[in-house]
Amino acid sequence: MELLEQITYYSEYVRSFGSAAMLIISLSIIMQCHVPMIPFAIVAGVCGYLFGFQQGIILSWGSVVIGSFIAFNVFHFFKLDKFTDKILSRYKILPKLTDKFVMGFILVIHNIPAIPIAVPNMVAAISKISLSRFMTFTAAGLLVPCMLFTGFGAGVDAFLASPGIMTFVPILVIGVFLVLIKLIDVDKVLSRYGL
Repeated sequence: MELLEQITYYSEYVRSFGSAAMLIISLSIIMQCHVPMIPFAIVAGVCGYLFGFQQGIILSWGSVVIGSFIAFNVFHFFKLDKFTDKILSRYKILPKLTDKFVMGFILVIHNIPAIPIAVPNMVAAISKISLSRFMTFTAAGLLVPCMLFTGFGAGVDAFLASPGIMTFVPILVIGVFLVLIKLIDVDKVLSRYGL
């Protein structure tokens, strides 16, 4: 199923909950920060499709930041860092999980749609990064994907309501941006900045 079809399918499903639709989509975003169920691109697109760009971005970004905060604390509560210390120290990976590496990892990984949001949450939990740094870089790293996917969902709604070239342009720009992201050599960009 393509992104457009998935957004319209899930939008209709969430809309069937009526006045609880906002709560349902918010809870699904929070849950996918722990266990990836539906890709974040889809749920953020549904937020834009159902609630418009402004309200959708507040809902998707707020929910995903809250979900990441909860996930980070849950992973710490269950001592995920202590459990993985034994495994990762055997392969000498743990010393490489410096704050600088984890902060860059959070920023970059949140902008790759194919990687679930739970992955950087888990990596941060097994590192020694502080909660304040984690939250700062998570909030910053998730802002661009929230804007892109919520904007895509809002553009889909506008295009379906009134098909025309001006309502198709935002969808086209976002599509080109996503293609460019796939074409960029991430290793080369990161090495340029010493990460």
